[in-house]
Order: sequence, then structure tokens, then C-alpha cells
Amino acid sequence: MWKKVLAAGSAVFALGFLAPIDSGCSIVWSTASCEEGMQLKAPDGLEYSTPLAYDSIVQRAELKHDDRVIMTGRTYEVELAVQSARKFPKLQRALERLATDNWAYMHKMMKYWEPDLIEQYNAHKADGWFSDGSTPPFCYELKFSGLRADTTVFSCVGEEFIFLGGAHPVTYYRGHVFDTKSGQELNLDDIFETTEGLAEIIVHETTAQCREQTKMIDKKETVKKVQKMIDDHKLQYGMTEEALVVYFGSYAIGPYAMGTMEVKLPYTKYMNMFNNKYVFYGEKAKG
Repeated sequence: MWKKVLAAGSAVFALGFLAPIDSGCSIVWSTASCEEGMQLKAPDGLEYSTPLAYDSIVQRAELKHDDRVIMTGRTYEVELAVQSARKFPKLQRALERLATDNWAYMHKMMKYWEPDLIEQYNAHKADGWFSDGSTPPFCYELKFSGLRADTTVFSCVGEEFIFLGGAHPVTYYRGHVFDTKSGQELNLDDIFETTEGLAEIIVHETTAQCREQTKMIDKKETVKKVQKMIDDHKLQYGMTEEALVVYFGSYAIGPYAMGTMEVKLPYTKYMNMFNNKYVFYGEKAKG
């Protein structure tokens, strides 16, 4: 059972909002990326880019056994508002592919977990599982939050929450950064002029920004882990107007007790490393 759980975790992503958990309706959001009072701090950096609007729509699934729902699944489809979709059709198609992939992944994993969950359900049925008013004991949810949505970059991160009946749930992340015009998903080589030394910088910022949580980190070993994530294209990250944000889920760089982490690499601090094509150096409008 737990081999499957860990395998799922290793296979297993926040847009100015959190997608609603209990609503099936479509909600329109727009990131606060209006800018004023520009102070360009690097050649060719973005002084202004227009914000985009988008929708978040919940998609639900259930796993049934013994005439009961034993697992609920939720994933969220992100799509551009009509005007933005017309202007950036390639980005819209990329978001549609992302939604299709996430929907297919959720169903695949629920099917994969089904035999073990049924076994657990049957073993615990006598203990009062599914007494009147009880909720399904297992769940999967992939909810999105928005990081940046403008005419240059569309970035979001999905927080993946999984509970399969163990001692505790686990949380993973899926970060996405798209070129708004081409719809291409950007990798680190697109975002950075060079990734040399990037693992060391990420670990340095992790210990600086999360001191209490990272006392257990062995820095040399953590650099190796992060470098492997970079080499294997498994590092999870997104872009805001101010920074590149790296996400570490449960067990990513340490024990469960360390929790999850969000580590920021500000553009202004590491401007020599970034490709200015995607970096915003202006100041966001207040209010």
C-alpha cells in the first residue's frame, strides 16, 4: 500500500486566489498586475504588461464501493476569460491541455489506488466507518492559485492534497509558467540566462527564509537533491511580478515534520541570472 502511496507522491501543483473547494460554479478572477510609478532596474526588463482575466472551474469525481462514496476527487480547470482567450488562443489551448492532463491523471490515480482503498474500507467497516453522517475517508484534490497573469507571463501553481488513510495526508505542488503569446510552457533554461549555481542559491534562500523549519537540513545533501530536481526537470516553480518562487512539497527535501515550503528568488537580487524577457521590474499599482 505505502509503496503505491509514495510512488504516487513522486509522480505527483497558488493565481491571486484559492480555487473554491465546495463550489461547482465558475469564478472570474484577475491578477493585480496593473503597474504605475515604473522604476526600470535592468535593460529590457518589463516596465508594463496588461493583466488578464481567467476562470477557475471545479471538476469532481467519486470512487464508490458498497453503495457508498469512499473517495472524492477534485481538480480545477483554469481557462482565460473570453476576451483574453480571443487575444491569446495559444495560451488558451495550453491551459485546455493542462486541464485535460490533470483530469486524466486524477482518474488514473484513483483507479490505481482503488484496490487498496477498498481493502482498507472493508477492514475498518466494523469500526464505524460510514456511520450516519460520516464523510468519505479518502480524498484527492488539486487546487490552483494564481501567481501572475499578464500579456507576457501566465503562471500558476497547483497544491495537490492526498489522503489515502495513513498517519497523515501529503501535499505536493505542480508549478506552471507559460509564455502568454506562444502558449509555450517555460523551463528554467528559458527563464534564466544560466542555471549554474542555482541549486546552491535555492538552498541558501530556503535556510534564510524558513530558518525554523530548515534546522534539519543537511545543506550539502539538500543541494544534491535540488540539483537532481533541476537535472530531472522536477523542480516545481512559478513566477510572480517580484520573484521566481520554488515550491517544496512533503518529503521533497526533508522529513514530513518540515512541512511544505515556498522559497522566493527576487529578480532584483539575482537580476544577472534572469532572462529579462520574462522579468517584470516595474512597481505594481497600489489598491
